[in-house]
Amino acid sequence: MIFKFWELKILKKHFHFLKSKINTSDFFLVGWSIRDILLWLTTSPEDIDFTMSWNPIELYESINKEGLSYFMTEKFWTITLIPQNQNNWNLKYELTPLRAETGYWDFRHPEEIFWSDDLLLDYQRRDFTINAIYYSSQKLRTPKYETEKTVSDEDILKILKKEWFIYLKNTETLIIQDKNFLQQTFPKATCDTDYLYYLLDIQKEGYLYWEETVWDYDYTDVNIIIDPALGIQDMINKKLQTVWNPDTRFQEDALRLLRALRFVNVINEELQKQNKWINQDPTNKLKIFDFDVETRKSIKRNHDLLKNIAKERIREELVKAFTKWNPFALVGLLDEAEMLPIIFPALSLTKHVDQPIRYHPFDVYTHILLAVYHLQQINTNYLVRFSMLYHDVWKVGQYAEYKKDLSREQVRELLAWPLNHRISSAVLAKRDFWKLGFSHKEIEEIEWYIKEHHTPWEILQAHPQNREKKLRKMLSENWFERVNNLLDINIADRLWMYNPLQNASDLSDSWFLKDLLVKINEEEGQFTAKDLAINGKDIIDHFNLKPWKIVWELLQVAMDWVLWDVKERNKPKLIYKNLENHLKNIESKNPSE
Repeated sequence: MIFKFWELKILKKHFHFLKSKINTSDFFLVGWSIRDILLWLTTSPEDIDFTMSWNPIELYESINKEGLSYFMTEKFWTITLIPQNQNNWNLKYELTPLRAETGYWDFRHPEEIFWSDDLLLDYQRRDFTINAIYYSSQKLRTPKYETEKTVSDEDILKILKKEWFIYLKNTETLIIQDKNFLQQTFPKATCDTDYLYYLLDIQKEGYLYWEETVWDYDYTDVNIIIDPALGIQDMINKKLQTVWNPDTRFQEDALRLLRALRFVNVINEELQKQNKWINQDPTNKLKIFDFDVETRKSIKRNHDLLKNIAKERIREELVKAFTKWNPFALVGLLDEAEMLPIIFPALSLTKHVDQPIRYHPFDVYTHILLAVYHLQQINTNYLVRFSMLYHDVWKVGQYAEYKKDLSREQVRELLAWPLNHRISSAVLAKRDFWKLGFSHKEIEEIEWYIKEHHTPWEILQAHPQNREKKLRKMLSENWFERVNNLLDINIADRLWMYNPLQNASDLSDSWFLKDLLVKINEEEGQFTAKDLAINGKDIIDHFNLKPWKIVWELLQVAMDWVLWDVKERNKPKLIYKNLENHLKNIESKNPSE
């Protein structure tokens, strides 16, 4: 992996914008925006954190707020600035002044905050080394060389290990890790440019450029990377580790346990994407981004602390992971860290529950995870992915009952509801996702996908001439995206059946349904009751009926009949003729009426 130091120019724009608003350059961007640019995870950061030494109230009053939306939280004195009239409406800047913290009584929030003017004190409270990197930009008179060297990641490691700082002229980047150098360069969090020049002079005379000739100087906005936690080394070595003792970091804020898993998951997913086009050699395996050994052990040791975290914060982390990245891998990490019973209790109980081998030659848990893996390849809707995660969880109870000596009639009766895994899995999903802080609307959507996940298969089992009508009816009762999502669930579910009686790789019929759904939607749209050529009043007038329940029944009959062929049948004369026959059948069965 070659660091994208040249992309730090993205941060220069944000740095100079903030400089114009707070009228000083003595501040530092910090955190994920730097990490993600260096790791190729983004080229357009949206949430940009920055810090500086200042009383937050005085700073808030002194900011040039023209063209900004702004507010300050009183509890932690974080100042949020949102530029107006911007192309990127998600962009925001958050300032948390340099500080130290103590007393994490609730495993999440500090009890006491002390404002500081010391960068080295501030970094010690941060979670992971790759998030404890600071950025500044200073206009400096820098040397120009006859040639500009591109330095490999390995060379950077060697030089940093020996010198603890390096200047990369080709990307105008100065990295400082030595704590003594940092104290000299940024005393009281203000930049001493004389000392920066001193470092550049040392670098000029050092071994990195010894064979090159300095032939001129120019003034450059230099990217200054401040890295006292050695996060650059961890990025190159592909390791996630905490700042200082991992037990302390996780006991201060237990949400870091889940964030650690998400960070590793996200970074690996992006590295995989990069590898597809950067490295075309299939024999050169990509080294995964993994946990430092002590950090990994600490996550498992402290996993139970996650119970102390507000459900809304856990939901936020899960939604991020299930929306864009790799849910399959995240669930595996949760399982390894023993967090699965805390977050997804019903899912955790599916492990080692065997299924009938003629349908699924492995346990319920394995089938679910592999189905999630296939679904995430074709669908990014986080609610759909959560539905796939819970679509079969009640097979635990269903298969337990099968072990009893039940008659065929008893099994049929039980499957009518309490043991029907489609219905009871939805009940378990409602319970577990409610505990995670999901909204009623989100849970209802998850429940619907779980209850209906066999419906596409039932459509496929119908006679071919009935499939279009059944699909049109489903579209009528729902909307295109929802039905399309359900068909994706069906495809993923079938891919990991490995049913010996069915070729799981031949999903041409399922893909046919998806194409047919698109065709119906494009040609007819969603046909609903309001699109029917007649309404209840028309039926009452035409048949001289009283407004009673039979009118509603006739409307349903009309709707069902028209859905066979909307273009040809949605005509009043044809609908009335069909309803006449229906009324005759009713009268023949109930002559007294």
